[in-house]
Amino acid sequence: MCSSPTTTNPRPRADSDLLDLVSVLVCIIRGGEIEFINRAGVRMLGLPSAEAAEGTAFVGFLEDDYRDLAETSGWALLAEEDFLPLRMKRSGAVLFEAEMRVRQLPDEAETFLIEARDISRFVRSAEALREREERLQGVLHSVAEGIVTVDEHGAIIAANPAFGRIFRATPPTLIGQPLGHLLIDPDFEIDDETGEEIETTLPRLPLAPTGRTVEAQGRRTDGSLFPLELSLSELRHGKGRLFTGIVRDISERKENEDRINRLAHHDTLTGLPNRNLLKDRINHALARMRRHGGHVAVLFVDLDRFKPINDNLGHEAGDAVLREVAVRLSLCIRGSDTVSRIGGDEFVVVVEEISRPGEAAMVARKILDVLTPPIVHEGHFCHVGASIGIAVYPLDGTNMEDVCKAADIAMYRVKNTGRNGFCFYSEDIPLEEIDFP
Repeated sequence: MCSSPTTTNPRPRADSDLLDLVSVLVCIIRGGEIEFINRAGVRMLGLPSAEAAEGTAFVGFLEDDYRDLAETSGWALLAEEDFLPLRMKRSGAVLFEAEMRVRQLPDEAETFLIEARDISRFVRSAEALREREERLQGVLHSVAEGIVTVDEHGAIIAANPAFGRIFRATPPTLIGQPLGHLLIDPDFEIDDETGEEIETTLPRLPLAPTGRTVEAQGRRTDGSLFPLELSLSELRHGKGRLFTGIVRDISERKENEDRINRLAHHDTLTGLPNRNLLKDRINHALARMRRHGGHVAVLFVDLDRFKPINDNLGHEAGDAVLREVAVRLSLCIRGSDTVSRIGGDEFVVVVEEISRPGEAAMVARKILDVLTPPIVHEGHFCHVGASIGIAVYPLDGTNMEDVCKAADIAMYRVKNTGRNGFCFYSEDIPLEEIDFP
């Protein structure tokens, strides 16, 4: 009786045709060698044909590390795993990223079904996304402005390190806090007993129109306040909304603005209001008197015996004398009045809401009295006096120019009649305290 060698039954053509329609690699291995591979597998592995793969070891298409794993662990062990990420080889030893699943065929020993797909494109996309996220995080971590993301209820859900530095807190400790708790609303109402805020509108700030920059006060975690700028941008997130805010600490800018404003309106030597601010204050005082009635006195004060101090002791001594005169003049007025230096050794005093000329005369007498004691500079006794001219609104003028001109004329009368005294522009006003008509 003759016997014939055992042959492997070829896979039915119908099965092969169906597997060729699948877009991923499908391969059957028996004893580790390829028995069948579909068209997608042929293309994926860069083979000339399916026949070229039959009988070859499948591990030859795996990267060396994964090849060792398959040979050491065995295909049966790999069959217990789900899709396994790994690297495979194309013809020509070109490596690519893939994921593979191994399943043992029932009732067939050492026979396994392998599915694999090329995931290189997805890996590259994921790496590119990760790189973009890392770059974005690098930018967010390096910018000086604070960047914060809040939900539509105003709660913080993300913040960069600069935002934490601005508020002197670590970003994780701020997560979940309402953004409004870090900002000061000018409309806050404070409970007198507890000192707590009764009502605030700033937690609803993200619901306000976005796209514009607003200024507000920030409250740091240590309780200190500072000026800031905040701009919000809306982000649609599914059916909800998120808001990204850019926060800038503008303390330095505000300080510079205040410094510039002070330089523009104050005398650099004495710190008193200068001519610009004096003009503004006189105009405001006259406007108030026009609305509510009353009188304003303007005193022009010109120092006596000042020039010899400059000539004999130098400008440093003269500056010291002017600074001391400014201090002494400020002691002669009320908080609502104004002392100004308009240049050289000339000062102007504005006394608001007086009821009789005697009140202006009292201020003039105080000025003469405070300037009587000598001013000591580096051991030198500097004696100065003052010639003071007084004009009263509306008796001596109905606008600032007329009142100031009248006070200046009155001051020169004193200069020409002996100095160190005062007089009114209206010569019919006696120096004793009398009521206005």
